[in-house]
Amino acid sequence: MKKLWLWVEWGLLFFFAPVVVGQIFRSAPWVLVLIVFTFGAAVWLRRRGNFSIRCFWRSQDEGEEQRQLKRVLQRFLLCAFALVVATMALFPEKLFAFPRAMPTEWVLLLATYPILSVYPQELLYRAFFLKRYATLFPNGRGLWLGSALAFAWLHVIFHNPLAIALTLVGGWFFAQTYGRTQSMRLVCLEHTLYGSLIFSVGLGEFFLQNAPFH
Repeated sequence: MKKLWLWVEWGLLFFFAPVVVGQIFRSAPWVLVLIVFTFGAAVWLRRRGNFSIRCFWRSQDEGEEQRQLKRVLQRFLLCAFALVVATMALFPEKLFAFPRAMPTEWVLLLATYPILSVYPQELLYRAFFLKRYATLFPNGRGLWLGSALAFAWLHVIFHNPLAIALTLVGGWFFAQTYGRTQSMRLVCLEHTLYGSLIFSVGLGEFFLQNAPFH
């Protein structure tokens, strides 16, 4: 019965809720809703998830954290090159459009993005998800895939398939990184790198509602 309830909870929280939020908050700051959910996840992790204060930022295994940092950076450089080339080929008019058209807003976005968006998402979709729903999936990779799928579906609120496709790949990377290290700071760094790249290279409009720099 407990497992059935977890499946129901998982579906409501990670698949039904984004659809509702996407319909209701088309022009509102949906990130506030994310923060509310994340606060609830943080309370659960602290009270029932055996999650120490240290776990909200650092890994228990700093050696593995350092090894995975190299992997994260190498993968990011390859993906960054591929994403720039793809943008040049598919959307040449969008290349670096945001920083060129609105440099002040671009800097402000990059400065606030890790705090208001990245950390809440990683706490909810990685730390909470991997601990709360571990019994629903057969193995670590299955759990990572579940996290990636849920994370990608969150971006249904932006009403375009590219946002879902890109975040499915990103979600798989982030789930791997957190699953191997349990390091919030490392997975937040990785998420910030990819998000900042997307906003800078010209694909940010697919992740920002009512973007003025189309």
